[in-house]
Amino acid sequence: MKMKLIIKNVVEKLAFRIAIADANTTCSCISYQPIVPQSVKKLRKF
Repeated sequence: MKMKLIIKNVVEKLAFRIAIADANTTCSCISYQPIVPQSVKKLRKF
């Protein structure tokens, strides 16, 4: 049970860090930029 909680916390923190990185970067492809949810847009630094 404790191992599940540790794994859940690690995955949650990783997903949050990835969302922050995704909010602050642009797509490297010229023609494709996926739609970003409003909750992720709030994580932008600028």
